[in-house]
Amino acid sequence: MTQVSPIPHQRSQLFCLSLDDSAFDFWQAQARGEALISRCDGFADMSSQWLQSPDSALAIAASHYDGRLRDLLERLQLTLPDAPVIVLLQQPCGADIAVELIDLGVQEVVVSPESGWQLDDSLALASARKHHELQLQRSSHYDCLTGLANRTLFQDRLDYSLAQSQRRQRGLALLFIDLDRFRIVNDVFGHDGGDEVLKVIAARLQQCVRRADTLARLAGNSFAVLLDNINDTHIAELVADKLRLRINQAIELGEEEVFVSASIGMELATRVGFDAGQLVRRAELALHQAKQQGRQRSQLYEDQPSPISSVRAGLESSLHHALERDELYLAYQPQVQVDSRRFAGVEALMRWQHSSLGSIPPAVFIPVLEDTGLIEAFGEWAIRSACRQYQQWLQQGQVPDNSKVSVNLSPRQFRQDNLEQIVRRTLTETGLPAHNLMLEITESMLMTSVEQNAELLSRLRELGIGVAIDDFGTGYSSLAYLKNLPIDVLKIDRMFVKDIVDNADDAAIAHSIINLAHNLGLKVIAEGVEDVEVLEILSLLGCDQYQGYYFARPSNAADIPDLVARCR
Repeated sequence: MTQVSPIPHQRSQLFCLSLDDSAFDFWQAQARGEALISRCDGFADMSSQWLQSPDSALAIAASHYDGRLRDLLERLQLTLPDAPVIVLLQQPCGADIAVELIDLGVQEVVVSPESGWQLDDSLALASARKHHELQLQRSSHYDCLTGLANRTLFQDRLDYSLAQSQRRQRGLALLFIDLDRFRIVNDVFGHDGGDEVLKVIAARLQQCVRRADTLARLAGNSFAVLLDNINDTHIAELVADKLRLRINQAIELGEEEVFVSASIGMELATRVGFDAGQLVRRAELALHQAKQQGRQRSQLYEDQPSPISSVRAGLESSLHHALERDELYLAYQPQVQVDSRRFAGVEALMRWQHSSLGSIPPAVFIPVLEDTGLIEAFGEWAIRSACRQYQQWLQQGQVPDNSKVSVNLSPRQFRQDNLEQIVRRTLTETGLPAHNLMLEITESMLMTSVEQNAELLSRLRELGIGVAIDDFGTGYSSLAYLKNLPIDVLKIDRMFVKDIVDNADDAAIAHSIINLAHNLGLKVIAEGVEDVEVLEILSLLGCDQYQGYYFARPSNAADIPDLVARCR
């Protein structure tokens, strides 16, 4: 196991319940460090001790894993779900049991040490992991970056507020806020800089609304506000202007000042008869009306033909002809070995250069492709183009024989009945060896129909290709399902990577994911690596590969051979 520096911790007390007579004495003798370990007389005593000292952690000591230990862990999950739990075993356990323990709510498993047990480190790791698990649970309703309500909670609040407003015969205003041209902020200051700006703006918006109001982050740079007990359009407009002006104020980012503007669309429930769907549609249309009129303004919905419908219809029409007009191309982001700095492969990313509108961001056109079903044809084009290009590089000796090209599958592609046939035909037509192709699927795509997904992945891997889980850690699903899936690679989402230098929780989670993956025989690729300090930590943690702006942004095919040469 790769050794890393101890992670800072706060807990200094461990309450231990022993399932075997001599287990507690053994672990007490093995303990090293400043933290205290205390014996518990039974489950009730352990529960009482933790409730009196919630900044402590719990441990269960046993000679080996058995039904007693499993039953006790299940009770702990039900009665003390917030407590960090450590399992102390005197006999080694296999990877399957380790994964099962994690699924039972255990944060740290310690097996009989050869030269003492670092109690302080175990407490630190268990505490950090439990803290992060609780954050993930919270993130199902709250945005992890800003702490605001997310889209799910916002929809619940909207439905509830509309029902209350109708029952009490009082108004409700809905405001949609979109930051203008925010992509420029990300391009200039990077995603980390963009995230800092979003956090500042979220805090400013919170200062402008009442406690009874709901403020949510719906997507990247989009927010929503529910204003309770608002019957006058003039009041809603005043609030919108206040929000917009507050957003416009300068934001300090390092030594730079960043200026961001916003467009706001709004509608009142009293004007639409308390219909949630119509209220949302009108507020969205008002937002697009504001943007069409020059951005940096607020707009109450006006009854006129929907501009967004026209825009979307135009995009759909253009996309239908984009392939035949040769407007689509693939950009490639290199993946590099962490320790040797050798080239490992590329991820192929779809791009659209519109003949008259210029570059259309993937976040704009990919959802349209998915909604219309065009993603199936475009996705097949992407797989074929990536395979053809990589085979050309292989034949010319410009990439290593053991490297891979990775292609993302959308949810709709993954559900295609003929996906296996498409991949087989593409490999045959392009001549690309199967071991040089990796297909990437997101964790959320695997959270339903696990058995069917496993069967499909098995058939794909029988072709000789690799399978990677993209954005791992964002799906809030059980880790136990991984052992049942035929996969090769876990890609750690950038949200766990970007702050690992300064954030002990993120470092602990990255460490856990890497160890889990290696125990299951998987490789790990870290996404979003933007500086050398992050790369050095990843090396200490044992990460296999990385990709990100530190080495290269997504690049045109013509630039890849030179980037590969930098790795030799």
